[in-house]
Parts: sequence; structure tokens; C-alpha cells
Amino acid sequence: MEFSFTSEQRAIEDLAAKIFEAHAVEVQLQNPGSVDAAFDAELWSTLADAGLINVVLPEEQGGVGLGMLELGLVLEQQGRTLACAPLWQHLVATLAIATHGTEALQEQLLPGLTDGSIVAAIATESGVSGDLTAQRTSDGWVLNGATLAVITKATQHVLLAAETPEGRRWFVLNLKRHELLRVAGELTDDDPIYNLGLNDITLDADAVLAAEADVWLEPRIAFCLSSLQLGVLNEALRRAAEYVSERRQFGRPLGSFQALAVRAADAYIQVELLRSACWQLAWRLDEGLPVMAAARVAKHQASEAGHMVAHTALHFHGGVGADLTHPIHRYYLKARVLESMGGSAETQLARIGQELAGDANVEYVHE
Repeated sequence: MEFSFTSEQRAIEDLAAKIFEAHAVEVQLQNPGSVDAAFDAELWSTLADAGLINVVLPEEQGGVGLGMLELGLVLEQQGRTLACAPLWQHLVATLAIATHGTEALQEQLLPGLTDGSIVAAIATESGVSGDLTAQRTSDGWVLNGATLAVITKATQHVLLAAETPEGRRWFVLNLKRHELLRVAGELTDDDPIYNLGLNDITLDADAVLAAEADVWLEPRIAFCLSSLQLGVLNEALRRAAEYVSERRQFGRPLGSFQALAVRAADAYIQVELLRSACWQLAWRLDEGLPVMAAARVAKHQASEAGHMVAHTALHFHGGVGADLTHPIHRYYLKARVLESMGGSAETQLARIGQELAGDANVEYVHE
């Protein structure tokens, strides 16, 4: 078996690395206030020109036509640099519309989504508590309630889930067209999050995705969050190892002390476990195999590793790590956000347990 990446995949990874490194966290810290906390317009334009905002979209729909493995490589590089762009949300939203949207919706949105002139987001926590509901009308839907969404000033459309009498469905909402109550907040990493209030928001029939979109979206969201976390943690651990190799105490490098070496080894194992879980999930997605178990395992590991590795990297830096302007603190904050977004480790275990308890023959038993 050949498990190494192809030359084409490495080329995509190298391209992403070069683009993101030009907009890395160090650049942001050196020029405070020059880049929006969640959206770098110059970076977005560069990603669009390079075709990275539609890397997984089929060629016949205006995309590059690559798979989830390639997307994972791109997102890992973004996580490694902490570059500001809602890339994964835009990519998955675009692919969801291309896969599960009506022909009218695709004709309306795909041209702008593929060239980057339209920016899309996904409300990852949308509908988890049934706070947003949708009722069918003679010519469309009416939405009421509230949902949380991480959106930037450039976001024009958002995918959000609402409970309907037939089950949970995903809707495409034009933020520029509809008047919403917005309560602004900030995540731990300074990304903007909004509590969106919807009061009798009317959408036409083409604004809803096919019913299959709900099951389709969950593993892809889990994969993107896990791939970003992989890049964040791998780089945070690399920086921590570099720091304790240079920082000396009692005439010796800090990294030579057994306690630090053992803790670093534990962190490395957590990162490599996450890497394996991510690539297994990507392969299963690309091959059309059952993915829900792999998705929940990957997201569980992303959360577990995020907590352990981020704290380790921060602690290895000592007092420097507590400096809000130091890069390692930014990695810590991003890891903590990715730890909980899309469901914490406990949430993933609960979902696995519920399915195992409900059906002894679910796919978890066979993997």
C-alpha cells in the first residue's frame, strides 16, 4: 500500500502554505488593526485567484474538482499560520449548495461563490437546541427563533438549520436581504459571533436544501474543524519544542528535563492520533464509505488534543505564554475555540453512546 501524498497533493499544500504564510499570525501582530479578526480581504482575493476557495467543487460547476484529502492539506496550513479567512465555512457551504441545492439556487449563487464575490458561512451550532423553527407555507417557508453564527463583515449568505415538522432542514439565508436582530459577541479567539434573531423571516422554496443535507453536512464540518485543529496544534507544539530547546535553566535547556520531555511526548502522540483520525475521515469521505463514526471520532480527538496540547504549548512558554501579544497565546485561543465548536469531546462521546445503545449493529461495531 502507498500511503504518501501525490505530487499534485503536495503542490496544493505548498501553494496554500505560501499564501497563508504571507498573512500569518506574526504579520497580524506586527500590524495591529490592519487585518479584521476574521476576514483578511487581501488574503481572500489571493485565495480566490489561486482557486483555493473552490478546491473541492466539481469542475463542471466551476471548481477545481479535488477531494477532501486536498482540502484537509489546505486547512492544515491555514491552522498552522492562523491566517484570517472563513475558508472552510465558505467551501462547505458552496459544496452543500452544489450538492443539495435546487437548480435555481445553484444558478443564483454558485457563480459568485466560486469566484469569491459572494462569501458564505455555516451556523455550526444552528438548531442544536431547537431554538430555530421553520414552517412550510404555500410558496416557501417562514422561520422564527434564534441561532448562533460566526459571520464576518463580508459574509452575505449563511447556512442555518431549523426544526421543521418533517425534521431538521438547512436553509440558505441572504443576510443582505433580510432584517435580523443581531446581538454581537466575540469568541475566545476574537472571531465575531452573532445571536441572530429571526422573526417571521420568509424564504422561498428554493432556499431550502434537500433533506439529505443534514446527514451530509455533519461529517464534513467535523473534518474541516479537525483539520484546522491539526494545523494549529502541530504548529503550537513545534513552537513549544523550539522554545524549550533554546531556553536554559540551571545551565541546561529546559527541554532536557524529563518532566517536560515526557509531557512533550504525550502531546506529540495526541497530535499524531488526530492526524490519523483526520486522514481516515478524509479517505472515507472521498471513497463514499460510511463516515459518521469516523467523523465523531475525529472531532472527539480534535477536542481532546486541543485541550491537552494547547495547554502544554502555553505552559512550556512560562510567563511569555501569558502575553496576549505573543503568537503562542493566539494558538492557545484558537485551539480552545475549535475544541468546542461543532460539539465538544463529551458531546461526541454522548452521540456515539446513544447510537450504540439504540442499535447494536451500527457502524461503530464494525470499524
